[in-house]
Amino acid sequence: MSSNNGNDKVWEGINAFYNYEFNKSVKILDEAKNEFPFHPSVHFTWAVSKWLHSRAYDGIDKSYKVLSESLEIIVPTYEVLIEQFPNDKEIHLYYASTLGLKARVHLGKKEWINVVVEGIKGYSSIKSLNSKYPEYSDALFPIGILNYFAGKMSGFTQFFAKIAGIEPDVSLGIRQMTKSVNDGDFAKIESSQTLAYIYLWMDQDFEKAKNLSQKLRDEFPNSIYNQFMYTESLILLGRLDKAKINLELCREILIDLPEFTNIYWHPLLDYQKALIYFINGDLDKSLELVNDCILNYSAELDTQLGYAFLLRGNILDLKNKRSLAKLDYKEVIKLDNYTMAIELSKKYLQEPYLNLK
Repeated sequence: MSSNNGNDKVWEGINAFYNYEFNKSVKILDEAKNEFPFHPSVHFTWAVSKWLHSRAYDGIDKSYKVLSESLEIIVPTYEVLIEQFPNDKEIHLYYASTLGLKARVHLGKKEWINVVVEGIKGYSSIKSLNSKYPEYSDALFPIGILNYFAGKMSGFTQFFAKIAGIEPDVSLGIRQMTKSVNDGDFAKIESSQTLAYIYLWMDQDFEKAKNLSQKLRDEFPNSIYNQFMYTESLILLGRLDKAKINLELCREILIDLPEFTNIYWHPLLDYQKALIYFINGDLDKSLELVNDCILNYSAELDTQLGYAFLLRGNILDLKNKRSLAKLDYKEVIKLDNYTMAIELSKKYLQEPYLNLK
């Protein structure tokens, strides 16, 4: 099958949710789901739009319930489509992606084994799809992300991942996701966001993070997430004047976004402002802002929480408050989220952070 009929409308809905136009996205994809029920990605993207809308307007906990309810609707739909169109590679991909979407909830909760367990439910079919259609770059994104994150996990978890056919290999995962960025269709945006995240907070390749996030923010200027990644990459590259401008733009964008989105994002923006003050040597102002970030933190993932504790630890070291700094480094390590903040905290737990250079 795989008719392109409905592509324009589906893309309109996808672009809307990536641009934080959540009401518009749900409306468009509700219509597309009814008008083009055989479109391979419409049911999957409809579920994502409902989830993102709920996260923006209802909060994270409620959004998990909405996502689960949506998955209960679309899993049987894809099973019927597969019976009707058994040779359609795109239907197989989005059915497998739908099964693996449950892993996203576990990722937010750091339930690492469950991330693998849920992810592998769709992995084998995607891997089979990739073997049959190696030129189909969209399939490389879910394969790549599982291979990458499995490669970051413990030997125990990697053992079970290998049994399931996953290749725990960080470099391989990066190559596969990069291929999806360069040659993919529907997976291109998500692959770009995931790689930007990895380059910023896990592998610390800030120039690559900047290049990816800049393209994303240019394409979706109302996306606070893309703007946030771009701002952070500028800060970490030392381009503070541009970073300050973009940080203020992020605050302006938040004015028109829902209440829960503001509650979610304001502490993260406080962290970035604290980082700028820290780099400029204003430790007192940086400490005030990072304290606010930690106190009010409510984001789904604890990536920035770890970096906030790390930053506060660095500030306290510079203020010769070593015992308090060590407490913050221990808080980072307890998060166990595989970011570079973990490794840096282990380092500074052994020897204090001594300078800003």
